[in-house]
Amino acid sequence: MSTLKAEVVRVVVESHPNADRLDLVRVKGWQCVSAKGQFQTGDLAVYLPVDSVLPEPLVKELGIEKMYSKRLRTIKLRGYISQGMVMKIPPHPPGVMVDPVIEGDDVTGMLGITKYEVPIAVHMSGVQLPDDPNFFKYTDIENIKNCQDVFDEVEWVAVTEKIHGTNARAAKVDGKLLVGSHRLNLVEAEGNLYWRAAKMLGLEEKLLDGEQVFFEVYGHKIQDLVYGKKPGEIAVGIFDVMKDKRYLDYLEFKAFCEEHGWGDMMVPLIATAQWTPDLVRHSDGKSVIAPDQMREGVVIRAMMERYSEKLQGRCIVKSINDEYLLRRDGTERH
Repeated sequence: MSTLKAEVVRVVVESHPNADRLDLVRVKGWQCVSAKGQFQTGDLAVYLPVDSVLPEPLVKELGIEKMYSKRLRTIKLRGYISQGMVMKIPPHPPGVMVDPVIEGDDVTGMLGITKYEVPIAVHMSGVQLPDDPNFFKYTDIENIKNCQDVFDEVEWVAVTEKIHGTNARAAKVDGKLLVGSHRLNLVEAEGNLYWRAAKMLGLEEKLLDGEQVFFEVYGHKIQDLVYGKKPGEIAVGIFDVMKDKRYLDYLEFKAFCEEHGWGDMMVPLIATAQWTPDLVRHSDGKSVIAPDQMREGVVIRAMMERYSEKLQGRCIVKSINDEYLLRRDGTERH
């Protein structure tokens, strides 16, 4: 399960190759750029992840007023990626008796940090229906940089392209088709983006009770990456299917899509292989859908669905292209 957490971590530090006054600080799979000598390898520090919304006093305390705008972002300093930031362990107020923090402690609430929530664009919204307990929201996928030892060495995984669109879902519940965004159950309406995509897939006719499809809608005016679509054009990339409250194994998912005539509407499969950390290299490069456009990243999932103790949920992670995170004027509408 993906969460935003300001966590007490142990750091590894090395000199910045291009700057005498900067260091590279490594936290789990993340890299941050910090002032020279602020941390030493083995020190405890607090890692503030990308998309952290910081209270104004903390922004001032960290001295980042000039570079901070609404949330922490991925930046590049003297040629090296910096994702989030690290800060010294905050002191406790004088006279307050509390246990000292230890590695792994969550200090998000203590620091007043929240997660940035992307606003819903007007043309992607609609009239909301009440939540239905049988209309499931999709898994919040964790970034592999937070959990690098999720897969077993002999485990087979599927690596698929992560498309930059808007997350959609549709299910047949008691004979009725429900359609919505990642968070909302939406009333059918002419011109609604999610219902338009559902009709492209023929979901009213093809889905049976207890079946749910998860897909990405992408194209013109959905995000800044349009995948070659012209004004008014949208497309769909199906990435998961649930049947009787169970996510299908990857090969079951593939067969389901092909049987329903959606074989060419699945998100692109980049590789199936036994797990090795080298597979994250597929995050970089160009999109399979639109080779003249950057790839957002990849999703890596166990071929056979299983529960992960490490993730406290499904065994599935994402790996994001650094160049995608650094692009200018990018949109993140959902």
